Amino acid sequence: MWSRKILVAYDGSVPSRRAIQIVQDIASRTPEVDVVLVHVMRLFSSGAAAAGIDTVVMDEAEPIKEELERIASSLPRAQVKILKGSSPADLILNCARDEGADLIIMGSRGMGGVKGYLGSVSYAVVKDSPVTVMIAKEADEA
Repeated sequence: MWSRKILVAYDGSVPSRRAIQIVQDIASRTPEVDVVLVHVMRLFSSGAAAAGIDTVVMDEAEPIKEELERIASSLPRAQVKILKGSSPADLILNCARDEGADLIIMGSRGMGGVKGYLGSVSYAVVKDSPVTVMIAKEADEA
């Protein structure tokens, strides 16, 4: 088996949906592979303490969490993690290390990325990862 544990970063973008398709294909062929589906809730620091900000952020992440839980239930061995912090790349890399992932799959760019360019989070993960990173791109339009 070429991979024992795969971490997939998901934010709802088209490239991250492609990353999910890739891991679903891998898991269907290799059911003993463990999959960790992660979504990063990016927290922005503000000068003043904002009461209830965690609740608002959690409410916004809930639909993606539910989507990932549905996807996880269709895979033989999968779990969902919601990561919170200000540096998505660091959160993804730390989670991959903590989970013992030997492969990271993620989209080429997130929701705000410019088509045709590697996003800043993807770039940082590729640059700093000690394990293999597979970058999923949008399929070319026919």
